[in-house]
Amino acid sequence: MPQYPEISYARILSELSVNRKDPCEVIRELISNSYDASASRIEIYPLVQSQYKGFIYFDNGTGLSEEEEINEITPYRAFFSIGKSTKIQGESIGYKCQGSKLCFASQQITLITRCKNEENWRSISIDNPKHKLNQEYDIQSQTDCSPWETLKKIFIHNNKTTTNILEKFNQDFFVNQFSTGAMIVVHKLEVENFSEFYDAEEDGTTKWSYLKHYIRFNTKHGDMRILRPDETDFPDAQSVSFKKSLGYNEDCELYLCTTNKLEKLKAGYPYLGKPDEQDKLQIKSPAKIARLNDGRFFGRGAATFRFQDTTYCLTLAIDGNRRALDKHEELDRKGKKKSGIRLTDQRGTFICSDGVKICEYNELFEHSKLQDYAVLGTASGQLHYIFMINGTFDVVTNRNSLTDTSLSILKDDSFIDNIKQFFDKAKSRINAFIELIDRLNKEDRDLKLEAYTKKLIELKEGIQDRTRFTVRDIDQLKEKILVEPGVGEEHWVGALYTMFAHFVPQESQYADIWLRPLTFSGMGIDSVAVSIGEKTLATKIQKALEYKYTLSPSDEFNHPLKLTDQIVCWEMTIPKEGEDISDSYEHFGKVSLTEELKEIGYKIIKIQSRDGEWHDGEVKVISLKNLINKTFDCEWVTPPPKATNSNKRKGSKKSK
Repeated sequence: MPQYPEISYARILSELSVNRKDPCEVIRELISNSYDASASRIEIYPLVQSQYKGFIYFDNGTGLSEEEEINEITPYRAFFSIGKSTKIQGESIGYKCQGSKLCFASQQITLITRCKNEENWRSISIDNPKHKLNQEYDIQSQTDCSPWETLKKIFIHNNKTTTNILEKFNQDFFVNQFSTGAMIVVHKLEVENFSEFYDAEEDGTTKWSYLKHYIRFNTKHGDMRILRPDETDFPDAQSVSFKKSLGYNEDCELYLCTTNKLEKLKAGYPYLGKPDEQDKLQIKSPAKIARLNDGRFFGRGAATFRFQDTTYCLTLAIDGNRRALDKHEELDRKGKKKSGIRLTDQRGTFICSDGVKICEYNELFEHSKLQDYAVLGTASGQLHYIFMINGTFDVVTNRNSLTDTSLSILKDDSFIDNIKQFFDKAKSRINAFIELIDRLNKEDRDLKLEAYTKKLIELKEGIQDRTRFTVRDIDQLKEKILVEPGVGEEHWVGALYTMFAHFVPQESQYADIWLRPLTFSGMGIDSVAVSIGEKTLATKIQKALEYKYTLSPSDEFNHPLKLTDQIVCWEMTIPKEGEDISDSYEHFGKVSLTEELKEIGYKIIKIQSRDGEWHDGEVKVISLKNLINKTFDCEWVTPPPKATNSNKRKGSKKSK
C-alpha cells in the first residue's frame, strides 16, 4: 500500500509563534500582505481589553480570491496553507508563506473578504485555529450578505471602545468602503503582556505606543526608500531614483485606532528631520565639540547601484548622539523606558529587503576593503548614524535574519567596492561624515593606547606577586630571578624552553626528553626542533613542538596530533591512563603513563582519525616546570598574598 508523510499543522504553527522575534510581527506580516495586495488604505484597531486581547485589521486591497490560481493555489487557500504562496520573490514582500499564520496562534480568527466582481462578501470564523486547522479541515468560506452583523456576533461583551468600532463598521462602511479587500479579526492572540505591546494610546510625554513605533521603524509602511527630502534633507535626485526601484510605494495610507480617533501614520522610515533655525545654533561639527557623545551634528547621503541585475539603495543618516537622544523622544535609552523600541536598535548598519529593515549588520566593516571605515562598526561609532542597505535580499522564514545566499552577496568583493565608493564620495561631500571618521579614529587610537597602558601597568605591578625561581647550577643564570609564565603567556613558555634547552648537560638523565628548538613562531607551528646532541639539520630528524600554558584531556588540542612530536605546557594535571585526547582535525589518541615521563608528563599513543585511519607516531606532553625542576638545581619562591586594607587596619589595632 502507498505510504504518505504526515504534517503536524499545530506543531508548525506553534514553532512559528515561539520563534517570532517580536510580539508585533503578525502586524508587520499583515502590512506586507496589504502592500502586496495593492491596498491604498490600511486600518488597525487594537483590542487591548482582557476579554479580547487581539485586533481588527482591514485593508482595501484585492481581497482573497477563491477562484484565481497563482502558483497553483488561490490566495484564499494560501492564507490558510503552510509552504504555499501566490507570491514571487522580488515581486512581493511576503513570499515566505508565513505572515498570516501568526494570526492562528489565537483563540479565534475571523476573516471577511471580497474581490472585484464579487456580489457579496465571504467570511469564515475558526475557534482555536492552531489546533483545529489541518489538511482535512474544511476552510470553505460562506457567502456573507451582511458582514456587519457577523462582526456583532463575535463581539459579545462590548465596552465603549468596541461599541465605537462596531458603529464604524456598519452597513454603510461595508457598502461604500469595503468593495474589495480583507478584514481579519483576532481574539486572544498568544502574546504575553499583550496591552504593553498593542496599546495604541500615547500622550507624547509620559506614555508612548510600542505598536505605533514598531510600525514606523520595522514594517513595510516604514520603507527606508521613502526619503521626504524637503523634511529630511536627503538629496532630491536620489529620492527620485529610489522611487524607480522595484516595490516602491508611498501612496498607501495606514491608520491606527486610538480611543478617540484614527491616527494616520506617515509612510517611510522615521529619519530625523533637518535642523531648524534653533537647532542650527546648537550644531557644532565633530571636530569642534569637547565630547563626541554630546554632538548634535547632522548629515545626509543616499545612492543607488546595480549589482547582479539588482538595484540596491543606500541611505546614510548622520545624527550626533545627543541629537538622536533629543529628537527620538519616543525611543528607549539607557535607564529610561519610553515606547519599548530602543534607540540603540536604530543606530548602526542595517540590511533591508524591499524597504523593510531586517537585521543589523555591523560586520560589514570587518571586510578588508572597508578598513578605512572600520571605526563605524564599533559601539562608539554606531551611536552617531544609521546606514541602510536595501535590496531584494533573501531572508529566513521568520524574516528576521539573512540566508547564506544573502550573506555571500554582502561579502562579495565587487559588492563591497560599491559600498566603499559610496563612503568615499560621502567623505568628499558630507563634512560631518569626514570629521566623524577622523574623530572616531583618534578616539579609538586613544582608547587603545589607554587600554594598552593600563595592561602594561597591571603586568608590571603583578610581576612581584608571581612565583619566581633561580637556577643555582647554571653560571649564566646564577642570582638572576626568573618569573614563571601566567595564563595566556604561551610565548614565554616557548622562550623559557628554548633557553633552558641550550643549557641541558648531555649526560643528564633527562636529556633525551629535551629538544633543541631551531625556530620560534607565534603563528602556525610554534617550533621545529632536533634532539639535544644532534649536529645536523636533516629534515628526517626534525620534530614539531607546540607550546601551551596547560592542557587537559577535556581540552581540544588546536593542532594536528599526527603532525606534532611534543607538546610543552608550563604546568598541568597528569591525566589517568587510557583517557582520550582529541584535536581539532578529527583525530584522537590515548593517554599512556610511562616511567620515562613519571612526574613530568605522559605520552599520547594510538592516534587515529575518526574514520579509522591509524597513525604510528606518538606525542610527548610535558610539564616544563617539572622538567626544569628535575633537570636543574632550582629554588622556587611564591610571595604570600598581599594584605587587604581591612586586614591592615585590624593589624594596627592589635599592635596598639
